[in-house]
Amino acid sequence: MKKYNYNTSKYNFSEKIKELYKVSNLDELHNEWEGAIKYDVLNDVETDQRTVYHKHFYDNVSNTNWYPLYEKFIKDIIQPIVGEPILFQKIPTFRVHQPNNLAVAAYHKDSDYSHSVHEMNFFLPLTDAFGNNTIWAETKVDKGDYQPMEASYGEMWYWSGSTLKHGNKLNDTGKSRVSVDFRIIPLSKYKDEGKQSITNKTKMILGEYWKECI
Repeated sequence: MKKYNYNTSKYNFSEKIKELYKVSNLDELHNEWEGAIKYDVLNDVETDQRTVYHKHFYDNVSNTNWYPLYEKFIKDIIQPIVGEPILFQKIPTFRVHQPNNLAVAAYHKDSDYSHSVHEMNFFLPLTDAFGNNTIWAETKVDKGDYQPMEASYGEMWYWSGSTLKHGNKLNDTGKSRVSVDFRIIPLSKYKDEGKQSITNKTKMILGEYWKECI
């Protein structure tokens, strides 16, 4: 588990999402966006990725240059960190951790949900991630010593979500945490295990869930 910095002027992910929702403060997305809805607590895996915030992102982000910027980021920043040929998550996971709610329904390891233990995760907050609005994760496998993965915009965590148990606490900060996260796997460790993602039933294969960094 290690924190890295990147240049937000060159990789201006937050500004792109502000434009997408037509808001000036992403951490006030739950108040400023005209389509905002205050939900009851999202406490199961079937709902935590199916809010109006997610629908707006996935339905409209391809109309921006988000994906070309994301793929350039993978090639220029992520590939050198990993230091070997990789596959990366073709469509990164978008999250909104609203006040008084959860962004991830249950504490888990990604390997509990079809993911290989060889995968690694990158967590990129697009707002300040702190206290009970960020991810809480073990520092070592099965240690149970949950710590907040705190970061500011321009910082990111590289860590093993497939082997370290993690989840969310009820967000009592009054601010929304907006973030993206994605997984990579060394090309040498990839194989088709006949699995699919839990939320969208995407086949965990090259060309569907995975894309090669070239």
